[in-house]
Amino acid sequence: MVSKQAKASNQCVSKVRDSKIKVHDPGTGKSAILLNPDRTQVRRIRMDGCFAPVGTVAADFVVSMPKTVDVIVELKGKNVDHAVEQIDSTWAFWRGHAEHEPNQLIGAWIVCSEYPRASLKVGRYRESFRAHGGILLVSTHNGEERAFSEFVPKHP
Repeated sequence: MVSKQAKASNQCVSKVRDSKIKVHDPGTGKSAILLNPDRTQVRRIRMDGCFAPVGTVAADFVVSMPKTVDVIVELKGKNVDHAVEQIDSTWAFWRGHAEHEPNQLIGAWIVCSEYPRASLKVGRYRESFRAHGGILLVSTHNGEERAFSEFVPKHP
């Protein structure tokens, strides 16, 4: 049985052409910025409590750069292990959704207050994510800026 979305799609998806695509979570005060110097139209999709089905664990956003990469973004306080669960759940939901372009890479970004670099769960998940063609980045810099290309693996 498929659960209903928390809100209608038009309330959850915005199409923007800004040079800096900002995502913000008022609950944690965290924000992240994806750079879009060519001002390509991208979709900023609020997942948690909006696009994702009711009752589903979900990351905060998916920011979709057409024909390049979809970046799942989780803006977190300290619980990085839970952020990994949210990214994983969103990845599974998003890759099977009609809005996801077939063969589009999926990357992920966790912005948090603290990141225990020795976290085995995050390390294992990072490797698992790479095996599926994506890159998972974790940063502790609120408001950090990243290029979409940083979430696309470099092939030798």
